Amino acid sequence: MDIKNVGNGKPNEHFISYAYTQINDGNDSREMMQMCGIFGFALKTRVPMVKVYRVLEKLEVHQYPQEPRPVGGYGAGVAILKDEGSVVFEKVGKVDASPARRLSEIVKISEASVLVGHVRMPSPQFMETARFKKTAQPYVTRCCEGLTIVSAHNGSVTNYKEIRKKLGEAHVFESEKVELIDSETVPHCFEELLKEKAEAEEALNGLFSALEGSNAVSMLQIGEKGMLLHFIHKGKTRGLAIWTNKQNEVIFCSRKEPLAEEFSDVLAQGNFREKISIPWHRDVSLKLSFPLAFRVKE
Repeated sequence: MDIKNVGNGKPNEHFISYAYTQINDGNDSREMMQMCGIFGFALKTRVPMVKVYRVLEKLEVHQYPQEPRPVGGYGAGVAILKDEGSVVFEKVGKVDASPARRLSEIVKISEASVLVGHVRMPSPQFMETARFKKTAQPYVTRCCEGLTIVSAHNGSVTNYKEIRKKLGEAHVFESEKVELIDSETVPHCFEELLKEKAEAEEALNGLFSALEGSNAVSMLQIGEKGMLLHFIHKGKTRGLAIWTNKQNEVIFCSRKEPLAEEFSDVLAQGNFREKISIPWHRDVSLKLSFPLAFRVKE
């Protein structure tokens, strides 16, 4: 799908889009900031975790010729939705070898159908704390009763300290045990907005407005009324591609190449089509949500 035609405000097949997009094709000479990579899926059947780790390993070293640094290498993590609705997550910080490979050695789950993953390339101000897994992603927040948010973020929330102050002591931040990380303010801010707004659409609009800087966000919202998979893209990031099919399934990744190499069979067997394609360093604004209302097949 041509990204310029996305976000006309009309529901499209199985996904709900309340997005708008705006493309600025002009390239500036400023150096691209260091950013992370996000990856995940919501499927009706389970995928072996070995495939997940292969995507993450390739994603963390992926680097276009114009980029000063690869997508990751300073931490990795996964959050997996279990059949009964609970979320299991594991993360590692910067290690001597591949963080994604180290992650594969400690996660005990062998298959997943709904997963949010992340590889980390910290902004310069967070480099010193990259060895701590508390500063790695995804972040899982449960500060509001009956609600869980799983978030993976790529970018830089430049006003994260201001957002944190507004949230107050009711929100418990994992990273604050080491150093407050900008990425963790995203799911907590969304939690608060969901409390205030009548609909998830309004909360996502509020989050989009609240975040300053260049950011790409994937969030899994798990509540008493069901699940939604949300995306925000704002400014220039490492990129974002989203694939969907007629079975209401979704796959996403910051980079097409690692995903296509390791998930080619999943894409083909599921008749997936690329719905969103935001290239690296392209200025695009997007808000998009997918309702997830299916059960996993044994």
